[in-house]
Amino acid sequence: MSDGVVIAGGGLAAQRAAETLRRLAYAGPIRMVCAESHLPYDRPPLSKGVLTGEFTDESLGFRSDAWYEDNAVDLLIDVRTTDLSTEERRVGLSDGTTLRYDQLLIATGSRPRALPMLAGYENVSELRTIDDAQRLRRALRAGMRLAVVGAGFIGMEVASTARKLGAEITMIEAAPSPVFGVLGETLGTWFAQLHREEGVEVITDRTVIGVSGDRAVKSLRLSDGRAIETEHVIAGVGVQPNVEWLAGAGLANGGVPVTVHGQTDADGVFAAGDAAATYDYRVGRHVPGSHWEAAGRQAVRAARLMLGLEPGPVELSSFWTDQYGIRIQYLGNAQLADAIVIDGDPRDRDFTATFTRQARPVAALLVDRPRSLSAMRNLISGEDIT
Repeated sequence: MSDGVVIAGGGLAAQRAAETLRRLAYAGPIRMVCAESHLPYDRPPLSKGVLTGEFTDESLGFRSDAWYEDNAVDLLIDVRTTDLSTEERRVGLSDGTTLRYDQLLIATGSRPRALPMLAGYENVSELRTIDDAQRLRRALRAGMRLAVVGAGFIGMEVASTARKLGAEITMIEAAPSPVFGVLGETLGTWFAQLHREEGVEVITDRTVIGVSGDRAVKSLRLSDGRAIETEHVIAGVGVQPNVEWLAGAGLANGGVPVTVHGQTDADGVFAAGDAAATYDYRVGRHVPGSHWEAAGRQAVRAARLMLGLEPGPVELSSFWTDQYGIRIQYLGNAQLADAIVIDGDPRDRDFTATFTRQARPVAALLVDRPRSLSAMRNLISGEDIT
């Protein structure tokens, strides 16, 4: 007996796939395997509104209990996928049971990359789940000293929120500037200045090489010899996909290789979101991970393919971040660029940075210009960069 469509994961990609299947009149069983003990929920507010208390845990849910019941979506809560046999079309679960699928969506997401030297300390946090956000929210208070290790978008969002709550922040980044690998030095330097203007101590080109403290971290020793005293540490040095459970299936190698529509080489198996490594024709290889918007859209296309329908167009990859009350939006792939054109004055926190390759736009960063997003998306999408 088949369990119909099995969705491994409980994040945005999993939710959008289930919604799409029911909206398009799929009448078979849907089983969604959720590793956490919560109903599927939205993650972007974890580093912002959840920490300030503006969002409750309940308000994060994609849908109510009643929606899953009314749409016959069977949620397996607090259960993990443990193994996959594509030949038998079988998924093993942590409770000892198995599911047999007609179609499978792998949407198990990712987890924060660990820093071994910080493991086991009671005042070190990561931020990926509701439980992580609750713990950090309890720790944050006005005047406390918080060390943020890693100046990616999550680290910067936490720093912004913690400053709003009155914490004293030191942000430590190994690269020459924040988000250096994504946006390069020019815009990375702008982000560093943004945080410094808001009272954050930003330290770049330095790594953490030692820790002082017994059960709790008291200070971090940096590669330049400095010691940064702290009461709490948030580690945000990237993520790694939750794909170890696929080792026996031969699908994953730093992410499940898929087409832009989420198809794998295995019959009836799809992947979306952070668990997927999606082929990008612009760079000529599979690219691990997926931002919030792209994950949802990829899952919708995968669900349509499951039903034998045309998947629909592939939209330009994009994401946003909110820092110090500024909406910052990014789209395209800045790593393809050979130049940057700035419209506006970055000192005013109101500008557009257009990344170009051979004078043609390939990506853009919009700072406090949400009304320009649609036009910029059309401008970049209209270019065939090969």
